Amino acid sequence: MNYNLADPIELKSARGRINYLAKKGRRVSIIEKHPGRTLNQNSYLHLLLGDFGLHFGYTLEEAKIIYKQVNKDLYYYKKKGRTFTKSSADLNKDEMARSIDKFMLASAEAGYELPPADNEEWRSLIENEMERNRRYL
Repeated sequence: MNYNLADPIELKSARGRINYLAKKGRRVSIIEKHPGRTLNQNSYLHLLLGDFGLHFGYTLEEAKIIYKQVNKDLYYYKKKGRTFTKSSADLNKDEMARSIDKFMLASAEAGYELPPADNEEWRSLIENEMERNRRYL
């Protein structure tokens, strides 16, 4: 469960939950949540990746790899001489917006212009298309 500790009601609820678990002698993990990408951004990115993959003949996983390669400055990091990739969940809202814009530009440069987020007709169409082609994505 996530609690917003800036909200007095949620803070009280969180304390109650911790007290309950303490009485039961449970182990807990407390993780600080940083403001990340929005659900709308996540949903839009998923549709972009699916549309890109369907157009160019890539699976969804392959499209994700291409997306991360396009945004290597945000996703790739080195540690002890090895290169690793972050998850998009590690990006904040502004980083996610920049990464989406950069991916859309790269797609347009490759010959396929991806639609803007407010195109509801496209969203519906690509959701259906992705569902129909799920085994290929």
